[in-house]
Amino acid sequence: MNQLGNFKNEIEFVDYLKNGASTKSQKSINRDFSFGKFLFGKGLLRRIGKLAIITGCLYLSACNNTDQQRDIPVLDITKTYPEMEFAADEDNKEYVVLETTDDVLADMDFTIQLVSDKHIVGYNQNKGDIFIFDRKGKIKSFFNNKGEGNNEYMYLSSIVFDEKAQEVFAADYRTKNRCLVYASDGSFLRQFNYPDTAWISDLYDFDEHTLLAYCSRRARPAGAPEDINQTLPYVFLSKKDGSVISRLDLSFQERVSDRIRVQTEQGTASIVIYTGAYKVRFGQDFIVSDKSSDTIYAFSQDKKLIPLFIRTPSVFNEEQIFTLTVEFKTDTYLFFSVVNYDKDKITAQFLNNQEITIDPERNFAFNLHTGQLFSLSKIPYGINIAPKNTAVRKMDAFRLLEDLENGKLDGKLKQIVQTIDADANPIIEIIKY
Repeated sequence: MNQLGNFKNEIEFVDYLKNGASTKSQKSINRDFSFGKFLFGKGLLRRIGKLAIITGCLYLSACNNTDQQRDIPVLDITKTYPEMEFAADEDNKEYVVLETTDDVLADMDFTIQLVSDKHIVGYNQNKGDIFIFDRKGKIKSFFNNKGEGNNEYMYLSSIVFDEKAQEVFAADYRTKNRCLVYASDGSFLRQFNYPDTAWISDLYDFDEHTLLAYCSRRARPAGAPEDINQTLPYVFLSKKDGSVISRLDLSFQERVSDRIRVQTEQGTASIVIYTGAYKVRFGQDFIVSDKSSDTIYAFSQDKKLIPLFIRTPSVFNEEQIFTLTVEFKTDTYLFFSVVNYDKDKITAQFLNNQEITIDPERNFAFNLHTGQLFSLSKIPYGINIAPKNTAVRKMDAFRLLEDLENGKLDGKLKQIVQTIDADANPIIEIIKY
């Protein structure tokens, strides 16, 4: 298992390697930085969008098993980088109108879980609705098994649709912390509990027999023994019975909290930071991250982690706080958004019951081959599981109608929007790069 030993973070580790340490005696850098969405609030959380940051790293030659050390640039997002335009040809854009019926209604909470050459799958997290559309947007299956029964889920944190087996895996989070498995028509098949002390918030389809699960952070009481699900939170589980097949070789000595504690007259309150997806899949490649680490990795079916870069400042630097959201990946570029926020300013706004504000996000493209970083005015958006080199975006009908009225639409999209109602299900934009 990879360890940083006595080094405080990856930056110190990189400095050590740059000063002459042999890569032959060092294992791969072992910690991840998570990116995602942030929600701030008091009582009800305020969604403020997807945010991100990245820096650079020393890249060990893990992918070709050589003893040579390769450097990639250290990327400091406080600096100015060359601008680049990244646009898709209109001929490569596809728009899928999701069918709307009296029962099949995707609301603002609707999340796309999967786009493939056969299906578009999504769910309403709070309501518990699960939708399976065909590739043209016609509904194939819709069900809601939310409830308190043995075969029902209380809260959907994520779902997985196994296209080959035609099975839906529903992560029942918060209360029962288990996985329920349904046929594509919603009929109950089986359920399994997670490993002891595991608190699974995210499930991903890894292969025909395996799920990739993420154990969310849980505070450890003083004096309690070390919890393997906290130090090694990425777990491969059997689709059949939920047993542990293996763990991703990615360890954490410290998990960063997703809450900023604020002392008020009434006691301690929290500004909640929700960091969305901890991994994003493009084709067979996963981009792995965690808010408790400075390193971002890639891995595929061989489960071997390849560090892509290390961010600076560190996630453990409380004076300068940045967040990172990876949006999309092609064979050449990794696209992400960066936001930096002032902890003291946000805390003051919170205490004064003011709207919490942050700096505008900055968009970047990282060249995976050359290590160059570019600034972009806008970037393509992806989902948790999408085909290779394919960007996916959900577009709400009422917003599209507003854009149509304001003259902001043209081409194929304009023609489609002219035929829909404000309460119609979303239109899915699919772009092949």
